[in-house]
Amino acid sequence: MFLLIKTQIFTLVGALFFGFATTSEAAQQLDIRPYEAPDECNPDISQIRVTVNGVSYGGMLTVGLYDDPNHFLIKQGRKRHVRVPATDAQHTVCFNLDQHGTYAVSAYHDKNADRKLKRHRNLFPGEPFGLSNNPKPVMGFPKFSDSAFTTEGLGTDIIINLRQP
Repeated sequence: MFLLIKTQIFTLVGALFFGFATTSEAAQQLDIRPYEAPDECNPDISQIRVTVNGVSYGGMLTVGLYDDPNHFLIKQGRKRHVRVPATDAQHTVCFNLDQHGTYAVSAYHDKNADRKLKRHRNLFPGEPFGLSNNPKPVMGFPKFSDSAFTTEGLGTDIIINLRQP
């Protein structure tokens, strides 16, 4: 019921302000491709369910799933990524699991929807960014082990709190 109301509100706001009438039209407007769509959330199947807090309206939210510590936070190292229109302060996206294992998740709010994470000169994110387990920021590249979690059964629920740049 909540998801239905949230979708209806998004559709109304999108139609009024941006001239599109559906979530899929919003995705097209933002150049979100069909293969970047999240899986439908279902607590009865094995999934990683990621709730991202701290998103503001506009642009898109990108959530990446990693399973290889040697390629953590490397674009080509993602097992999968999803993009959704950024519409409010909290989003939940889901990844169906084909097998259980150890994973880490990253998320960032691409405010201008250019499909790139803005970075400062020191390479720190210039847009709101977060990782699974919400590790404290450190100097240098974050470690997979600080964000890693293991799945089993019906998967797991992850909460990521975006940090403002």
